[in-house]
Amino acid sequence: MHKMFKLHSKASSATSSTTSFGSIGQGNGYSNNGNNNNGYSNSNGQSGPKVGVFLVGATYLDTIMHVNTFPTEDTKHRAERVEKRRGGNAANAAEVLGQDSRTKVWYMSSLPSPAASKMLLRALEENNVKTEACVFHSSQHAPPQAYIISAGNTGTRTIISHSTLPDLTLDEFVKKFDASCMRFSSDIVGMGCPFRWIHFEGRGVDVSRMIEYVESVYIRQGWRHKLTISVEFEKGDRPGIQRLLQQADVCFFSKLYAETLGFDRPEDFLSSVGDFCKPTATLFCCWGAAGAVGLHLESRTRFSSSAGVIPMVVDTVGAGDTFIAGMILALGVRGYDIGRSLRFACELASLKCSQYGFKSLIQAISRGT
Repeated sequence: MHKMFKLHSKASSATSSTTSFGSIGQGNGYSNNGNNNNGYSNSNGQSGPKVGVFLVGATYLDTIMHVNTFPTEDTKHRAERVEKRRGGNAANAAEVLGQDSRTKVWYMSSLPSPAASKMLLRALEENNVKTEACVFHSSQHAPPQAYIISAGNTGTRTIISHSTLPDLTLDEFVKKFDASCMRFSSDIVGMGCPFRWIHFEGRGVDVSRMIEYVESVYIRQGWRHKLTISVEFEKGDRPGIQRLLQQADVCFFSKLYAETLGFDRPEDFLSSVGDFCKPTATLFCCWGAAGAVGLHLESRTRFSSSAGVIPMVVDTVGAGDTFIAGMILALGVRGYDIGRSLRFACELASLKCSQYGFKSLIQAISRGT
C-alpha cells in the first residue's frame, strides 16, 4: 500500500536505458555531446574557470560504532572500532566535491559557536571548502550529535541523532548567500553567474523559501538557465517537504524515503513520484548494494547502474552523500551525460564503502578511470 503516491499506468511507457542520454534539460548548461558551458572540455584534462557549487545542510558530530552484528536489545555488545568524525549529508558531499581541483565549493550550515565548531569544519577547510557562509550561534549550544551503529555483516547503519541548534532561517540564508555571491564574483573576475549548482538538504518549508529567493536572484540577473538546483529527499516525514518536489531541477531520493512510502522497487517509486515533480526534472534514487536508478521526466527515459565492485565493504557511512557529490561533479562540472554520470557516482560511492571516511576519493577514482 503506497502511502502518498499512486502508481500510474504511464510508468510502463518509460523506456529503459543504461546508455548515455543527452541533457538534463534545456538551459542548465548541459549539451548532448557531454560538454558544458563552464569552461571545461569534459574529461580531457583541460582546465578552465572553477565551477561554483553551493551546498546547504545540517552538520553533525558523528560517533560511529562498528560492530560485527547488530546488537540484540537489552544486551551488552563490544564494538570492533569506534571513531568520531564530522557528519551531515551536505557536509559530507561538500568534503568530497572539494577534492576536485575544478570545483569551488561553498558550504552553509547552522553551527554552535566558532570555538565549538572548529573540529566540525576542519576537514571541510582542509579540502578547500569555503565555510564562511556558516551561521554561528552562542556557546550554550553543543554541536549536533549523531550516534551510528554500523553492522558489518549487513552493511546497515542505525542512526540516533540529537540537536538543540535552531535551523537556518530565511533571513540568515539571504544575508550569507548574497555575501557569498559577491565574494565568489570578486575572487573570479568575469564569471558573472557565481554558482552553477546549488544543493539543499530537503528540510521543509524554510528550504522552499530559500529556493524561491535563489530563483528570484538568478532570474533577475538573467542567470537562471545556467543554474541547477538539487534537493536531497532522505526522510518523508518532514513537514512541507513535498513542496520541494516542484522546485528542484534534480531530485535525489534515498531508499528509506521510497520504502517509507510503500515502494520496494526504485523504478516504480520514480515513475510514481515523478507526477509530483517539476516536469523537466531529473530524478535519482540510490538503492544500496543494488546501485541506483534515474529518470529523465521530459523524455520518460530511465537509467540504471549497478554498484561498483570492491574487494570488501569497510564503511558505508556517507555512501549516499558520496553518490550525490559524484552526480554533482559529473553532471555539473565535468559535463557528463546522465548515464555516464550515474555510473561514475555509483563507482565513487562504492569506492567510499571500501575505506573509512572520505579522504582522497576523487584522486583514487581518477587514477582508476
